[in-house]
Amino acid sequence: MVSVFAEEYFLFPVVALALAGLMVLLCRWAFSKAKGGSLVRRVDTKPAERDSFGLLTDIRTVASYNEARVTVSRLKDFGIKATAARTKEGWTVYVWPRDEAAARGLLDAP
Repeated sequence: MVSVFAEEYFLFPVVALALAGLMVLLCRWAFSKAKGGSLVRRVDTKPAERDSFGLLTDIRTVASYNEARVTVSRLKDFGIKATAARTKEGWTVYVWPRDEAAARGLLDAP
């Protein structure tokens, strides 16, 4: 015969409520908007300056996101590491300095 004590019936709901409360506190912290409160990456929606990307060199600025992705894809097909970012002038395609000449030659070719 199985023996069940009253404290087992009491203990399970208490532990379940404590875990649910802990999850609520964790989610509040993770998604809070307080500066320095969360480790979740925030996306900056403001366009940046063209020269604010460190060592990367800008090679072309296009009007739309799709044009930038097509340009990046074309460069990657030829083994050139490239990325695109939204700047105040539009969408700018960036490459590493050692790939600048090859990227400009590829994009300027008819």
